[in-house]
Amino acid sequence: MHAHSAVLNKDLYRLDIIHYNDFHDRFEETTVLYPVCDSNNNDCLGGFARLYYEINALLKEKNNALLLNAGDVFQGTYWYTLMKWNITQKFINLLPHDVHTIGNHEFDDGVAGLAPYLAALRAPVVAANIDTSAEPALDGLYKSHVILKKKGRKIGIIGLATPETRTTSNPEDVKFLDPVNTTKKEVELLTKKGVDIIIVLSHCGLEVDKKIAKTVGGNIDIIVGGHSHSLLWNGKAPTKEHVSGPYPIVITPDTDPDHKVLVVTAASFSKYLGNMTVFFDRKGDLVDFSGTPVFLNRSIPEVMLGVVVLGLVVTRRVYAIEGGREVLFKDPEIKALLKPYTEKLHSLVREVVGYSNEDLLDSKCSSQECAIGNLVADAFFDATKELKVSNLTHVSFILRNTMRASLAKGEITRGAIINTLPFANQVVTFALPGRYLLDVFKLCMTKYYVANPFNGPWMPNIAGLRLTINLTQGVNVVAQVKEGEEFKDLNPDKEYQVSTLGFLVRKRNNKFAVLVRHGRNIRAVGKDSDILENYIRKTSPIIPVLDNRLTVINES
Repeated sequence: MHAHSAVLNKDLYRLDIIHYNDFHDRFEETTVLYPVCDSNNNDCLGGFARLYYEINALLKEKNNALLLNAGDVFQGTYWYTLMKWNITQKFINLLPHDVHTIGNHEFDDGVAGLAPYLAALRAPVVAANIDTSAEPALDGLYKSHVILKKKGRKIGIIGLATPETRTTSNPEDVKFLDPVNTTKKEVELLTKKGVDIIIVLSHCGLEVDKKIAKTVGGNIDIIVGGHSHSLLWNGKAPTKEHVSGPYPIVITPDTDPDHKVLVVTAASFSKYLGNMTVFFDRKGDLVDFSGTPVFLNRSIPEVMLGVVVLGLVVTRRVYAIEGGREVLFKDPEIKALLKPYTEKLHSLVREVVGYSNEDLLDSKCSSQECAIGNLVADAFFDATKELKVSNLTHVSFILRNTMRASLAKGEITRGAIINTLPFANQVVTFALPGRYLLDVFKLCMTKYYVANPFNGPWMPNIAGLRLTINLTQGVNVVAQVKEGEEFKDLNPDKEYQVSTLGFLVRKRNNKFAVLVRHGRNIRAVGKDSDILENYIRKTSPIIPVLDNRLTVINES
């Protein structure tokens, strides 16, 4: 198989794949670091209008293309927090999708928040590894796979959802099956049906996708993925974001050394749009490919070509001069549709509630102590310190993956706080023996996403204690709890008052079942973003704090 060449051969079948994933309700322009940008700066990129424009521009250039959505359109900004599934389907349905799969965050508001969204989608939804027999509201709203007929070829598309949904969202009684075994069975079924081309549309993360390609990829041609927010790029990336590999990653399956599987994904947050061309011979074998993601920065307009704007017909990608500076034309149709919602939201979220002397970045919170994690943990601690549970010593923690955005230096708005804590989680406080608190911190250092140095979505951000986590030989956790002005070793036999997020003590939570079994006297405190807002109002101006409360010792 050739790589990165554009073979022009009438005997070859050309298929273009346009794909995106982890949109996370970026309806407004965004930035690399923050969910919302300042339109007067040059750091604005992405957003729905730009995504809409580029998808339609590519589709106009190609006569045999698929548009695939690899999941997680829900959650991540105040658009979802305040307007939920209905606003999402309204705009997502404007894109001419061929197939969607289901992301873990599509379950954040339970089955009741997912079912009407799936029912409203115009394109089919695929998810082969979920069992919804105990949730009849989802009956008939998705399929294990679809078979599309395009220019004489049968294209099978298998859907996968991440089993981590059980612990990262609220799927209620939906069961998740092993994605590798499920894919194997689905591929065998499609092969028997005479499908020419097999694509897996996965929301399982890049490492799982590569495992699928390696172990059961003998008859898979392409895996289009999401969930891990991985950037694949050839050469130097357009930003300082980590590059997880080339686009595409080419995998040789264990079962067929002559076969190749292409694995692609397109980062997250509408910053990139995947764009790959593949060629198949008459037997259905993949023989060539080319392509690279489109970086949706300001070189990509938010206007459709041919649209009349300010009396001019736009026939190319153009800037306009307004007030002596270059600005991009906006797509009048999309902007007009977005405008009433934007205005309504801005009236709710632009109130200034405080000020920060420095940027509070979340980029390092997965691997080490970070100032924004300390701020949120301190806010939880402060809100619950008077709610004594049997007069116990008090600690608090929050997991890294529940914080979704940085807070920029300067004015802090209510919207910025909601973007940081977008899930509207309830904060709870309860009594827990020390030994089980240690177990929780060990569980946080999961093998998922582990690297050296450690990087993981459940990294604890803490208040009221010090943690030293030694990863040189397994996972060893040493904790000291603040009692008065002193730090004392955590006593495994003593109960402590623990404040954290309520979903961790839900009965269906398998990951942190230790909290479900052993937490007692659970009391609800309030919504996480409200608690952070109140704390910022109380303590503003915010001075970032890094006080060595968390130390991670990695393998040498």
